[in-house]
Amino acid sequence: MKKLSLAMLVVLVSALALLSTSTTVLAAPATKEPFSATIEMTEMLGYERGWTDEEGTMHVRGMVITMSITGDIIGQLEIIENYNANPYGYGDAQGKGVITVGGEEAYRMSFDVTIEGGVVSGTFVIHGTGSFKGIHITGTITPISALQTLLTGTKLTTKP
Repeated sequence: MKKLSLAMLVVLVSALALLSTSTTVLAAPATKEPFSATIEMTEMLGYERGWTDEEGTMHVRGMVITMSITGDIIGQLEIIENYNANPYGYGDAQGKGVITVGGEEAYRMSFDVTIEGGVVSGTFVIHGTGSFKGIHITGTITPISALQTLLTGTKLTTKP
């Protein structure tokens, strides 16, 4: 009985080792390339709630903004943003969004920005969904104008 169990264990370990190496061999190599896109605000649809605290800092939760996106991604972006800004133009904002391409949800996005003297800068993460799954984009946010923002970074594609 012990010889049979030991033999089965050796076969099982060998099979697992073979399977683990075969999936690595079959996986497509990842590609890494520069990413650049411009987003332009098209409409502010309102917010869930907002208030100003005793120090004069404005807090807004659930601000819905629609945007167009062009460049390495062409489509529409809808974000839900939470922000805090004091009367001197300093604060922060965080949010999440969905990018649609050709009417299909293609990407999900999150961002985190700081506001210093009214100037916004920060970082973003975009990951693909559906037929765009396997795409992961990270980078920085740089304002171009009051309505336009530049996204630059790196696009990592791991799908075949």
